[in-house]
Amino acid sequence: APAEEVLDRVADLVEQTISSAKVDRNLVVGLGVGASGLVDPHTGLNVLAPNLNWRNLPIGDIFSERLGLPVCVDNNVRTMALAEAMFGAAQEINTLAFVYARVGVGAGFVMEGNIYRGSRAGAGEIGHTTIVMDGGVPCRCGNTGCLETLVSEPEIIRLAQDLAARHPKSILAAKLSDSSKPAIEQVFDAARAGDKETQAMLQERAHYMGIALANLVNSLNPDMIIMGGLFAAGHDVLLHQVEKTMRRCAFANLGDSVELRVTTFGHKVGMIGAAALALDAFFYRQAVS
Repeated sequence: APAEEVLDRVADLVEQTISSAKVDRNLVVGLGVGASGLVDPHTGLNVLAPNLNWRNLPIGDIFSERLGLPVCVDNNVRTMALAEAMFGAAQEINTLAFVYARVGVGAGFVMEGNIYRGSRAGAGEIGHTTIVMDGGVPCRCGNTGCLETLVSEPEIIRLAQDLAARHPKSILAAKLSDSSKPAIEQVFDAARAGDKETQAMLQERAHYMGIALANLVNSLNPDMIIMGGLFAAGHDVLLHQVEKTMRRCAFANLGDSVELRVTTFGHKVGMIGAAALALDAFFYRQAVS
């Protein structure tokens, strides 16, 4: 659907939520928005979201005009990090990295209670770090061999479908033929049920993510890394290898002091993150008159 149509439907949902909550609209401090890709938090502009094919989309202006509320916009994974720092597992943590993988892969950083964005709000784009220099798969960002092309949900499903085609009598093939659950959950279930090829494929994905986290540890040296998205949903079949690789590859045992865990809030972390962003911007940091 066109971007404006998507935002219009989201605005309808916001109106419905305010109405169903029976809250006096004057008590709503503002709207927080977590958006995919590169976001300018000062202008509310979604500069580039390659997985949605959105460019220079004025999300802040669209929502403020439609809803008549103050609006703050940031990268969605940054808001997830803020949710954990304000209300979740990282409340007492000095330096947090939140890593999220679904269609894309990104990270959000919170240091001493403050979101770290970088000079042009580009900090955390770990999905576009190059993992495979030669012969890598083209990425939507224009480069090849990005982390996102190796560990994202579409890539895992593609690899699983190839495995199922080669092994039509496998546990994986039977799981994928059942559409009662999302395909990624069926892949995880096949691994849990003992499908060796599926387990090996997922271990390789986890290894690539572990390399990315080791690089993150070497660059940021966080106290805690929290995983969300598919690495939370499939933590029982992915996280051990992620952690093993991260700790082995990080420099000078820096990885040993990092606490690695999954998000406190499950699939709701994005919604809680957007609310945390609004609270942070319009309540806790409000200007004193």
